[in-house]
Amino acid sequence: MVDVLDRFLDSYKTSHRLSPQQAKVINSIQSCRTPALGGRVLACASCGYTRESYHSCRNRHCPQCQKQASDDWLARRRKDLLPVPYFHLVFTLPHALNGWVQLHPEVLYPLLFEAVSTTLKRFGRDPRRLDGDIGMTLVLHTWGQNLSQHVHLHGLVPGGALSREGDRWHPARSNHLFPVKALSRAYRGLMVSLLRRAWQSSLLFRLKSETEVTAVLATVMAQPWVVFAKPTQTHTEQVLAYLARYTYRIAISDRRLVSVDEQGVRFRWKDYRNKGNRPGITP
Repeated sequence: MVDVLDRFLDSYKTSHRLSPQQAKVINSIQSCRTPALGGRVLACASCGYTRESYHSCRNRHCPQCQKQASDDWLARRRKDLLPVPYFHLVFTLPHALNGWVQLHPEVLYPLLFEAVSTTLKRFGRDPRRLDGDIGMTLVLHTWGQNLSQHVHLHGLVPGGALSREGDRWHPARSNHLFPVKALSRAYRGLMVSLLRRAWQSSLLFRLKSETEVTAVLATVMAQPWVVFAKPTQTHTEQVLAYLARYTYRIAISDRRLVSVDEQGVRFRWKDYRNKGNRPGITP
């Protein structure tokens, strides 16, 4: 990743303006494990061999850092696991809202968590379903495998609910926990309602046109929203490990890079629509 920045950053900055946050991340990545951050000298008392070891930047966006933080998160989540089946759910935000996310991430991301968690809790408390309180672990992803903007929430949900009195466990009776189509409609309706309320409260102040806001909300309300749900069965810990990789780490690691040259950067990505094939692409 450092080679990519060293080769292309200057030309990129001629036509793009970096935000203070982006500049800080780039500086951290370029300085990581270099003399710029200082270090220490490790020496063998027997043979006298010495080796310099430089400090890490510990920026969560650095591909060299955060493995320990990721491992610690995974260890904590493993302790939370119940001895019950689990379900892996994914709630996707329509791409028509990508522009709103870029303008107001501080509003859209919390609303996404609120819409998903509230929808799941309502379904869990429904007497026709689990009639109790469910738990969940939700992790935000903002990109796809090809690094395009693709905002979605991953959820790991136990297959059951605690009774309202807190003294009984109500196990899930469905292989999909809840009906996916009904879940999708409820999630869509709540998210659109929250967005409309945010606009009316002037939280989305960078959106200037009420006509445009109304049109976008009408468009996404008329579309099916993508919700994925699947029992994890024997690979619950594998799902947790997958989520941990992106909780404290970035969208792409150095090992996915194929080549870096004057023509551009090529990297591997998994196309889930094509049975997991991994074509090399040049952005």
